[in-house]
Amino acid sequence: MELSGACAFVTDGSGGLGSVIAISLAKEGANIAVGYRNGLAHAEEVKAAVEKQGRKAILIRFDQTNPVSVDEALRNVAEDYGGCDLLINNAGMAAGGRTLPHGDLAALTPEIWDEMMVVNVRGPYLTSRAAASYLRKSKWGHIVNLGSTIGYGTWGASASYAPSKGAIVPLTRYLTAALAPEVAVNCVAPGLMEDTQMSSSAPMSFVESWQNQAILGEITSLNDVASHVVAFCKSGTVAGQVLVVDGGIHFN
Repeated sequence: MELSGACAFVTDGSGGLGSVIAISLAKEGANIAVGYRNGLAHAEEVKAAVEKQGRKAILIRFDQTNPVSVDEALRNVAEDYGGCDLLINNAGMAAGGRTLPHGDLAALTPEIWDEMMVVNVRGPYLTSRAAASYLRKSKWGHIVNLGSTIGYGTWGASASYAPSKGAIVPLTRYLTAALAPEVAVNCVAPGLMEDTQMSSSAPMSFVESWQNQAILGEITSLNDVASHVVAFCKSGTVAGQVLVVDGGIHFN
C-alpha cells in the first residue's frame, strides 16, 4: 500500500522517536500533522524537515489527556487535510522527570500512578476515539500504537511505568476489534532507544545492561522502530499485532 497523499497525525511528533517517525512517513509520501504539547521550537524543526521531503506539514498543539483538546486537535487536522488517514500514538511518559527507586511502592504514589495511566493509556484511547470517524472514511485507515518491551517478561517488574505501557497491548487488541474492517490497528514495542532522553541521561552501566541482554548486542535504533511503524501503515493485511523491537531481549 502506497502512502502518497495520506495524512498522518503523529502525537509527540516533536520528540526523539516521533520526529524520526514523522520524517520517515514523509519520505513515503505522507503529509504530516506534528502533534506536540511543549517544545514549539522542536516541532518547527520537524515541520521544516518534513517540508524538505516535499510534503506538507502542520503543527497541532494539544493535550492528549484532555478530551476537549483531543477532539479539537483531530478537527484541526481534518480541516487542514480533509481528513485523517494514519494515527501514530507515540506520546507517553516514564516517570515525568521524577526519580522513583525500583520496587519502591511507597514512592509510586496514587497521583503518579494516575498520571502515568492517564498519559500512557487514556491518551491513546482518546486520540483513537477522536480519530475513528476520519480513519473509517479513509482508504488508508491505520493506527500504530507505541508500547514498550518493558511490558514483557520480568525485565520491567520493577519499573513504575510498566503497567501503563503494558496496557497498550490489550488496548491495541480492543481497538483492532472495534474498528475493523475499515481500520487496522497494530503496536510497536521498542526497547531502550538510542539518542533519547532516557538513554542519554542514564548511566553507562544501565545502557550496557540492555546491550548485554540483547542477543544482537545493541540497544534499539530509532530508525529501526520508525521503519516498522511505516511498515504497519503500508500493510493491508496485518492487524492486532505487537512487534517487539529490542535487539532480541524478548521473543514475542
